[in-house]
Amino acid sequence: MVAALPTAPEEWREYLTEYSHAYFSGATEDELGALDEQQIAARWLGYEPASEQMLAETEERLGVLLPPSLRGFLLTSNGWTRVADWVERLCPCRDIEWFIETDNGAAFFEGTRRFATADPDEQDYVELLRRGLTVACGEGDVWFLDTGKNAADGEYEGYHLVLNDGEIYDPYPTFSALFASGRQEIEEGRAESNG
Repeated sequence: MVAALPTAPEEWREYLTEYSHAYFSGATEDELGALDEQQIAARWLGYEPASEQMLAETEERLGVLLPPSLRGFLLTSNGWTRVADWVERLCPCRDIEWFIETDNGAAFFEGTRRFATADPDEQDYVELLRRGLTVACGEGDVWFLDTGKNAADGEYEGYHLVLNDGEIYDPYPTFSALFASGRQEIEEGRAESNG
């Protein structure tokens, strides 16, 4: 496995090629059934790369710059399948959206906001959700980036939120670290079921 966490497109290409190879080497019939024919033929869990123009349009639509590690990822693959156990897909440029503007996010945010009016200690959580940028989703889980915490290198902290119980995991320092945690989750789950 690639030791360093990727940021640039060439680093992501190496990382994602190795990830895809490992994934397909141990894929079950059910896992293959969740992929499209093109992915199976190419043995690639991703898609065609986004262009710089697509990234610029996404940033203009959102009014915020995407962090370098996410930009590098999207310039390698505009979306991804099999992100983590309960996170089925990483969003392509067109689907990256503010958490509170997604269907599930809007309802979750409104419920959280109402609860927080009775508990002032919850206001930080409400503000975190308000500035969260959804980059991956599943049935009940969401990955989002905290655009209010911009590091010197332009990266945002990443969060994994479980919508059905409101559990939010400790932040990851970058999108790359969040993505690597999802890969690890998939690989550990496979090892348990095979072991």
